[in-house]
Amino acid sequence: MTAVPRLILIEGMIGSGKTTTAGHLADWLARRGEHVRAFGEGAADHPIRTRRVDELLAAPAPGDPGVYAAAQWARLAERCLRDEQTIICESVFLQNSVMPAFIDGAPVASVAEICTEIQRQAAPAEPFLVYLRPADIAAAIARVHQARGEPWSSRNLAFVQDSPWARRRDLRGRAAVVGLYQAWEPVAAELFDRYPFGKLMVPDPQHDWPSALRAIRAAVRP
Repeated sequence: MTAVPRLILIEGMIGSGKTTTAGHLADWLARRGEHVRAFGEGAADHPIRTRRVDELLAAPAPGDPGVYAAAQWARLAERCLRDEQTIICESVFLQNSVMPAFIDGAPVASVAEICTEIQRQAAPAEPFLVYLRPADIAAAIARVHQARGEPWSSRNLAFVQDSPWARRRDLRGRAAVVGLYQAWEPVAAELFDRYPFGKLMVPDPQHDWPSALRAIRAAVRP
């Protein structure tokens, strides 16, 4: 049997089902005797620290900005291999480490360089990437805002409409969030196509969660 990947990255836009997928996959692997740990994006002991998550948590500014350096991905890969543990991270790769540069107005080439450097650092663990991709972005945004409610909804709207990306286009409210993800998804798809390790794209997982989860399980444990 092919070995389970030691590092699994669950990615996709807000509301795509990353947390559900990460939790299900961790439980499923644990029941099969794997040494596994899943980290939600706000976990206090998360092995990857990002500016975006610190902003979401209103965390104190680090004394050393180097805590955000890509080298932490090399340390995570080493941990996975040393401890013979499968670590599942949701949102921390594309959503919270790569996409923020896009939101801040960086050119796509610079965004791709950030992605490539993270991949280089994490390469020893050959991280497996699962990308959840809703086809109807506007519907996905509406669904997640309704499900999470306040104060999350207002905070998300404020963050996006105050970003350099939205201000440059004079977009506000829900239109800013939808527009941002409609612009980001082609970039994310290109980064996915270039991704050098194992990967699986799952379109519209909410349409049939059992089938989506079966496909993910089969991909990570053939």
